[in-house]
Amino acid sequence: MINNDEKISDYEAMLPIGGLMSVHKSFIVALEKINLIEGNRIMIDTHEIPIGQTYKSRVSRLIGA
Repeated sequence: MINNDEKISDYEAMLPIGGLMSVHKSFIVALEKINLIEGNRIMIDTHEIPIGQTYKSRVSRLIGA
């Protein structure tokens, strides 16, 4: 159960290193599931996930931009 006082980053810290990345204050994605990174969004199947401004540089390093 999620406690309203906790942040997604608290849960991210509990996950194994590698394979997952925060891309927005509300989203952690599995890197192997990403189909496309374009502009400020990530596509996983038919789901469009926004890339938060705070996470943009992290995602850019991922794609080597």
